[in-house]
Amino acid sequence: MTSLKYPGLEHQPDSGKKQSLWVQQIRRVLRTQFGQPTGLLGKAAGVIMARRQSNIERIHWTLSLLKVQPHDRVLEVGTGPGVAIEMLSKIATEGFVAGIDHSDEMVKQAIKRNAETLQAGRVFLCRAPASAPPAFDAPFDKILTINSIHFWNDPVECLRNLRKLLRQGGVMAVTLQARTRSTTDETTAILGKEIAAKLKEAGFSHCDLRIKKATPTAMACVLATN
Repeated sequence: MTSLKYPGLEHQPDSGKKQSLWVQQIRRVLRTQFGQPTGLLGKAAGVIMARRQSNIERIHWTLSLLKVQPHDRVLEVGTGPGVAIEMLSKIATEGFVAGIDHSDEMVKQAIKRNAETLQAGRVFLCRAPASAPPAFDAPFDKILTINSIHFWNDPVECLRNLRKLLRQGGVMAVTLQARTRSTTDETTAILGKEIAAKLKEAGFSHCDLRIKKATPTAMACVLATN
């Protein structure tokens, strides 16, 4: 049975909040499908991810903080339906954009959304977990992951593996916006500090925590330099 706890977080956004058994069951289903979408529910989860305004705002904010340039090589970990990949391909027009996700359904949706740039060789997508990313022929200038790290079983080890794919001086952005009703701005700050600590433990330096007021909850993004 899927745990109600996010494996990648020490501080749980909804810790201490009592919930009925049916609410707990609904949460298990949602966490399963948004953590690793499968089947018909997974297809629906992908559609929601692609259309939900808060998701779009997280992506725009993260990309603005990363300051992606036309010649950058960029990797997204946890692509979901490929919305950020599509945006990145319109910015890094002379570079290269890659994305990995551990869900077959999400990779299929991302491939469909980015078919033209995939065919042109400007985008690469494949199924792979954050814990075992594929090898690439050159390091990346930027790496990002948005609302994904809390699903990783060993986030520090995943971050270490991803850091190996980043050039010296390259930047990684880790963004998280907790979706629970009990999340407060204080919760977001605590989660941001936890992410920064994990990045430092993984070997990153100059970890810069940014907080942005948003709906339904604030967003945290940590920019870490390799």
